[in-house]
Amino acid sequence: MAKRGKAGDDMVPSALPDAAFAGSRAYSDRARAVLPRGVSSTPRAAQRPVPLVLAHAEGARVTDVDGHTYIDYAMGYGPLILGHSPQVVIDAVGRAMASGLRVGSVTLAEAELAERIAQLVPSAQMSSFLSTGTEACQVALRVARAVTGRMRVVKFRCHYHGWSDSIHLATEPLRDGASTGGQDPDALRHVSVLDWGDVQGLSDVLRGDVAAVIMEPAAINAGCFAPPAGFLQSVRDQTAARGAVLIFDEVITGFRLALGGAQERYGVTPDLTVLGKALGAGLPISAVTGSAAMLQPIVSGAVSQRGTYNGNPLSVAAAIACLDHLAAHADDFYPRMDRYATAIAEHVRATARRVGIAVTANHVGPCVQLFAGAQAVPALDDLRGIDKAQTLELTGLLVQRGVAPLPRGMMYLSTAHTDEHIELTMLALTGAIEALAQTRDRPREG
Repeated sequence: MAKRGKAGDDMVPSALPDAAFAGSRAYSDRARAVLPRGVSSTPRAAQRPVPLVLAHAEGARVTDVDGHTYIDYAMGYGPLILGHSPQVVIDAVGRAMASGLRVGSVTLAEAELAERIAQLVPSAQMSSFLSTGTEACQVALRVARAVTGRMRVVKFRCHYHGWSDSIHLATEPLRDGASTGGQDPDALRHVSVLDWGDVQGLSDVLRGDVAAVIMEPAAINAGCFAPPAGFLQSVRDQTAARGAVLIFDEVITGFRLALGGAQERYGVTPDLTVLGKALGAGLPISAVTGSAAMLQPIVSGAVSQRGTYNGNPLSVAAAIACLDHLAAHADDFYPRMDRYATAIAEHVRATARRVGIAVTANHVGPCVQLFAGAQAVPALDDLRGIDKAQTLELTGLLVQRGVAPLPRGMMYLSTAHTDEHIELTMLALTGAIEALAQTRDRPREG
């Protein structure tokens, strides 16, 4: 990244001109003819100034087809906790590939991975493997309904549990219904929606026949919100008293907020846990884990758990290598990632105050969320006040300065990030926030 002088001792990166993204733009034009919006997952189309087409990734950096290198904070939308192409995972997957890409039966490594999870995750005794978080959430809900003999599920506004028809609702402020076109509205009739932190509302709904309460124990997906004080324990106590199953969706937080996930960090143990993302270090794998008694419906065959790629040996090998590496270095990795996230968030807030623009950042553990249009976003209810378009503009300005967060402003720290990466990221943030302030101050034409 080229740098230019700035008042004082700081140096901020110069912005790449629009022409610098010619290769990515050419691909985007080509891809839109054969891929909806030119991408294979809708959110990728939102990236500014253009969805980057990447040619190489290693450590904490990615390089696009135009030859520009970026410090990456998308980290595969969360799975790459060890960074891109970690050698320990590459080696493990290579050994697994030598025995074949997959089998139609079982492999020794499946039980080995389940044993690792049981050692690390407080709620875990037995695990059931799948490929995606969406699938795992569906299995968890089926298990809860089979265990309790009840149908109703409680979820919280702005929490995300996958895109299946039966739980994909109320993912945005002031929008309690289906989250996308084409959903079957009848699939949502057994779901009750509450505000996160609403102890009394939960008490009221639990007087009925509730099978499960599902939540992100820390609302990372919505914008990095820690749980309200005492709320997780209250939910734990209330569900236990009413015979409802408590499900923690730790697809994001599992192995990321701590080696044992959010349940270790906050000291509250659910009945079932959904795992994914960081578990596979970049390869597709998810899990539903809990006590043997809780998973008895799968053991007995009452609940069918199917999937061609379940227990895929390459993903299982990657997961074992990832968990072993995290466990061996946990005392270094987790405090360092948390420290980096704190430093980034504090720098964003301080720079925004200095420049006089409504930009802020939340962080929980090694996760940071950038927001534009608000000076603070302390709670989920405050999401309605942010400016999504301006946040996209801010992330686009960062891309132009060599830093690539998710388009919506999420930044995942990894063990591959270093002090140098964080220093360069802060310089880029300074330049991007200053540039955004200049566009806000510029008179509108017409």
